Amino acid sequence: MGLTVDYCRISLDKSGAAQGVESQHAENEDFAAELGRTIAETYTDNDRSAFSGIERPEYRRMLADIASGRIECVIIWHANRLHRSVDEVGAFIRLAREHGVRLFSVSKAGEYRLDKAAGRKELLNDTVEAEYESGHRGERVALARKRQARQGAYGGGVRPYGWGVDTGRVRSVCVNPKAPPMERRYEDRPVLDMTRHNEAEAAEIRRWASDLLSGVSIAQLLRDLAARGVKTAAETDGRTLQRNGRPVKHKGWNSKTIVQILTHPRTSGHAVYRGEIVTRNAFPAILPDETRQALITLFADPTRKTSPGNTAKWLGSLIYRCGMCDDGTTMTVRRTNGGEVVYRCRERGHCQRKQSDVDAFVTSVIVARLSRPDVADLLPSRSTVDVVALRDRLRELDAEEVEAALQRRRKAITAVMLEVMTADIERERAEIRKQINDATAESPLTEFVGTDDAAGTWERLPLGRKREILRLLATVTLLPTGRGTRTFRPESIRWEWNS
Repeated sequence: MGLTVDYCRISLDKSGAAQGVESQHAENEDFAAELGRTIAETYTDNDRSAFSGIERPEYRRMLADIASGRIECVIIWHANRLHRSVDEVGAFIRLAREHGVRLFSVSKAGEYRLDKAAGRKELLNDTVEAEYESGHRGERVALARKRQARQGAYGGGVRPYGWGVDTGRVRSVCVNPKAPPMERRYEDRPVLDMTRHNEAEAAEIRRWASDLLSGVSIAQLLRDLAARGVKTAAETDGRTLQRNGRPVKHKGWNSKTIVQILTHPRTSGHAVYRGEIVTRNAFPAILPDETRQALITLFADPTRKTSPGNTAKWLGSLIYRCGMCDDGTTMTVRRTNGGEVVYRCRERGHCQRKQSDVDAFVTSVIVARLSRPDVADLLPSRSTVDVVALRDRLRELDAEEVEAALQRRRKAITAVMLEVMTADIERERAEIRKQINDATAESPLTEFVGTDDAAGTWERLPLGRKREILRLLATVTLLPTGRGTRTFRPESIRWEWNS
């Protein structure tokens, strides 16, 4: 005689405590006792769906034990715990009938007589009803979420960076939900209005956009965030991050997160559902949509360097030029045997100069220039090109490239013709990207227009912005000074204004 077993399953176990399946098992044991049986083994799939295609290891193990003849009776709490897909229930019925297995349900308070047509029909009907209810519930939830998005209401989930204002209300949250009920602790957490900006974080997002459109690299931006100790949303909110069910350490910012935040439609105030904009201007925008689109274009530029590398730590590293080589070779920063930080030729190591002296002098010259009343004349004139039309043309070129490839596959054109067409498309792409970048780029000098404190403004800038200003304003060359010369002399620097 085979074993009496039970099968328990719960689709979503938010606490991880498996209390749902434990309750089912307790009910199954009581029902087995009423039948004069004892459950010898339990098969449990916790936090797993019963839909076809979702892997349920314990369910598969139970089927294997049925096939091997170990099981004589299966007890379930409800038919929807066993299956929610008619694709699977038919195979189960065939297997159970083949091996004479009986199936009992607690909620039915009886047996599904699988050896009778009426019993099989009853199990099928209960499964179909479960499949309908689950699908209908999913459709209702999806419709409600979409309606929330269209109305600009927050649909829940992790707080997006840049959003959330304290409403003054609190809600009670369990901080250790996996603990036994008597040991659980609760804290009052603030209720946030997710339709309004977190002003400090929104200011950070605007700063990132301005820096990147001024030519600052993401690597330099990340270095600045680390230096200023800017926290991510998870760090600010004290969230515990998990990977594969285990807590992991916060690693701070990365380039992927920065790009996601800056290019997400919500940053421009649009409501999104499943990746698509469903309502424009549903919230106050952190960035104007044209700025977000400019950043999308910037990040999509294939000529833009994205590979990791050393991030500059000094004002003139790889910008100052070597006056002895005098061929465009730049300077890098090294430490002498005595520990002194110096600029020197990156190729031959000559023209060595104390870093602090050179940077202090260069800073004083730049600040003096930016303190003049004509600083606004240094800003480039705004392009009047139609950026929207240019972006549309880029999409057309993508389609033309695909069509050319299809024509080549159909042998409508030769390989040489395809090569020529592709080259023409790429040339036009490059020209359009240049026009878009010229039209959308910000000048790193913008903050100096209208200020009476150029020195203070310069001091507050991140290093990446300072380096872009240096590149924009001048070509600085460190000239040879002769052996033994240690005193800094301004005439040892050749200064050429770029405009």
